[in-house]
Amino acid sequence: MSLLQKYALAFILALSLHFLIIGLFAFNFISEPVPMPKAQDKVPEIIEASILDENVVAEKAKELQQVEEKKRNQQQQQKELLARQLKQEKLRIKQAKAKRLKAEKTAKIEAQRLQEVAKNEAKKLAAIKQALVLEKQKQAAIKQQRIAQEKALAVEKKRKQEAERIAEQQRKAAAKKKEAARKAAEKQKKMIAAKRAKENRIRAENARIAKKAVADAKVLIKQKIMQNWNQPNTVPDGLSCRIRVNLIPSSGDVMAVNVEKSSGNRLFDESAERAVLKAATLPVPKDPKIAEQFRSFTLLFDPKK
Repeated sequence: MSLLQKYALAFILALSLHFLIIGLFAFNFISEPVPMPKAQDKVPEIIEASILDENVVAEKAKELQQVEEKKRNQQQQQKELLARQLKQEKLRIKQAKAKRLKAEKTAKIEAQRLQEVAKNEAKKLAAIKQALVLEKQKQAAIKQQRIAQEKALAVEKKRKQEAERIAEQQRKAAAKKKEAARKAAEKQKKMIAAKRAKENRIRAENARIAKKAVADAKVLIKQKIMQNWNQPNTVPDGLSCRIRVNLIPSSGDVMAVNVEKSSGNRLFDESAERAVLKAATLPVPKDPKIAEQFRSFTLLFDPKK
């Protein structure tokens, strides 16, 4: 059933009702009796007419006026009711028409959509068929490629096995050579270690001898300095100072002397300097390397030690 057939009956009924309401409204308006002035009977002219109650007449006239007003109000209300019904019917017909047009538009859009869907499905189907053909071709190519790869793998496996055999031979030869080199290096290492140990022992012994020679020389130097020291009369006991002595290592001749750390007593410090200068030549070791340590050295000048 099309949308036109679906809404045709409703539209015809609505239009018929519309004309029916208009007809009723016109009929009611035409059939309404128009009040005609009644022919008044000729009232006998009598003297008593002048004495009618005016109040009764006014009351009657008022009642007639109210009845007329009520009737007019009822007619007006009926007209308004019909007008509202007509307006509602027009609105309903307008809405029905709009709904029908909207439904027709929706149906048209849906039909276009379905047509487009069918078109797309046809394209998809064609694409699937084409894809199946391509996939079949691809599988055939893959099969051929797999056969070729299997052959290549067989060749590669054989080549790899041969390469591994040769590599194993080379590895064993290299390991044998490496082991021989390791043993030679180990032997060389032991020889070097033994040599270094011997050298360390010699150096340690030389250092011990040099240290002893330095200590002995310092004792002799201090003894000679103290032999040349004259204690000032005003200097108290228990003082000490540190002096630096510069001399010629080869001869022991004193070149300069100065106090590095004072005793706090100027006379004591000066007497220490004079003792060194008076000694003139200090007994340094005969070994030039050890004597070089005395080119510039410090000495604690303490008469009590």
